[in-house]
Amino acid sequence: MRNIFTAPLLMILLLLSVCAGQEQVASISPKMPKIGDEISISYNAGAKSANLQSVKEITAEVLLMRGLGAQPFLVEVPMKKKGKKWFGSTKLSDEKANLILLRFTSGDLKDDNGENVWRYLVYGKDGKPVRGAHLQYAELLFYPAAGSWSLLRNVNEGKAEIAREKKLYPANILAFATLWHFWTMETPGDSTKQKIKEEILSLYETNKGNEEAVADLLAWLDQAGQQEKKNEIITAAMAANPKGKIAERSRWIEIFREKDGVKKAEMLEAFLKNFPPKEEIRGRYQGMLVHFFIQAKHYSKAAALLDSLPKILDNGYTILATAMINDGKNMDDAVRWAKKGVEFFRSNDSALKPPHYSTSEWKKNKNDNLGKALNTYGEGLYKWGKLREAGDVYQEAYNLTKGEQVTTNERLIDCYVQTGNYTQALTVAEQCIKENKFDAKLVERFKTAYIKVIGSEKGFDEKLAELKNRGMENLKKEFLKTRLNKPAINFALKGLDGKTVKLSGLKGKVVVIDFWATWCGPCISSFPYLQKVYDKYKGNPNVVILTLNTWEYEKGTTRASLVKKFIADKKYTFPVLFDEGYADKYGVQGIPTKFIIDKNGKIQFKSLGFEGEEMMEKTLNLQIELLLDDSFYSPH
Repeated sequence: MRNIFTAPLLMILLLLSVCAGQEQVASISPKMPKIGDEISISYNAGAKSANLQSVKEITAEVLLMRGLGAQPFLVEVPMKKKGKKWFGSTKLSDEKANLILLRFTSGDLKDDNGENVWRYLVYGKDGKPVRGAHLQYAELLFYPAAGSWSLLRNVNEGKAEIAREKKLYPANILAFATLWHFWTMETPGDSTKQKIKEEILSLYETNKGNEEAVADLLAWLDQAGQQEKKNEIITAAMAANPKGKIAERSRWIEIFREKDGVKKAEMLEAFLKNFPPKEEIRGRYQGMLVHFFIQAKHYSKAAALLDSLPKILDNGYTILATAMINDGKNMDDAVRWAKKGVEFFRSNDSALKPPHYSTSEWKKNKNDNLGKALNTYGEGLYKWGKLREAGDVYQEAYNLTKGEQVTTNERLIDCYVQTGNYTQALTVAEQCIKENKFDAKLVERFKTAYIKVIGSEKGFDEKLAELKNRGMENLKKEFLKTRLNKPAINFALKGLDGKTVKLSGLKGKVVVIDFWATWCGPCISSFPYLQKVYDKYKGNPNVVILTLNTWEYEKGTTRASLVKKFIADKKYTFPVLFDEGYADKYGVQGIPTKFIIDKNGKIQFKSLGFEGEEMMEKTLNLQIELLLDDSFYSPH
């Protein structure tokens, strides 16, 4: 007899399995947190999608966003385990917090919700999100951080957040301005300008008694062709309140429109005297002034300001020393300030930790910056002719960075060669080459050292080939360990030649897609080497290289003409497609970003930025060869 409970039971089991599959990884309580609330945080390590399932400790990292342009504040919350769940709590006491970002770490491991950190608006006592909360969230959706706090870019949701902010806080001009900026990028032209102009004039009439709101409108009045109205507002405000917000903003706009570096520095110096910034943002203004002094080559002024600050700017001395070393002037001062930069990053004073860094991030960042500071210090000594001292500094930088900086490696070996330490030069050079941390100059130094130690160049080519092969094998192992194995999102995009390319139609081939824009410096730097890779494989029917033009400020036929001219002028021959929102769908956070897709249509490798000509070619060629090899698709 058929069991009458079978179908309902199956349905219940199915529903239970679906619910289990949707089990939450992270949550906070209350779900609508207010300033002063005790926030309870939970992490479910038993959830299928949890990254931290079998760890001995977990820290919740709570990043408090505090308004556009303001520095966030990080709170580290140690979690306690109960069963498969972890719990912790912290008080939301920062009066300026408007948005909470949340992720979890355990040593070097982290769970950031698949590069889309958990986020929660901060609410006021009236039960509504505080002023700026929706705007802060929109800004993150428009411009996701390319660093460790990542969100998936979502322009449409960002626009919806702006609309919510405008509805709640119609006097928040920054919400309108953020949207205007997007309009000018998405649909540039006279109709957009007219639309913005009408909104600006309407907002001015509504908020003319609100000096702060009017100050936020000043720059946009210029862009809307309302210079007379802007000058009228400034003249009246300067007479009524020469130290007010409108006067302050008008001076600020003038500073950033000034092209002359010397005048710019002088103007900012005067601005800080006339409009002393609040304590919490003073450091940022002083940092700008240091950079302006350096750009104007007022090196002694930059150094004096750095020396006067109670809390030294992170890399101010290193940036100053680098500029002076590149100038080749006052090398004694340049080396002295470079040494100060090194001393700053050697310090373990926790008071110097930026408030938005976790302790582990700060230590890593400090080590990275110490390596760069040592490199600058070594460069100063090297150009000053103090080769032995420079060698000692470069050796420390090499040890600290584990040979990751190719320029440091080359300089270290050069110092060894020039001071007659050929055996050590040979040892370090061999290590660098077999770890793929070398360039052509390093190979030249290696050859010099080899001849000095061996007595001739006999066997050098064979030795070099052996080291390079070992390096490629090591690189191949690293790639296989870090493969992504994620399905690529299908697209159908029109190319510069007018033809449409469908990714789904390229199954069975290895496909490289490179997101780029004509204004992107690293994209432009990388293209000559991408062309070399394209030339190598253009005769191979199993390899397709596509460049997807994205994030251009121009649209439609203007964009097409711009891109066509750029490609023609540079004489590039690789295919160009016009992206239509797929950069967001692929989670692109910065350009250039490359995705290397295997024959089965899965993304295996991803790279962000331009890592240098030799490494880019070497990496891309090896990744393509790996995916062409049928053994890659065998069970591992």
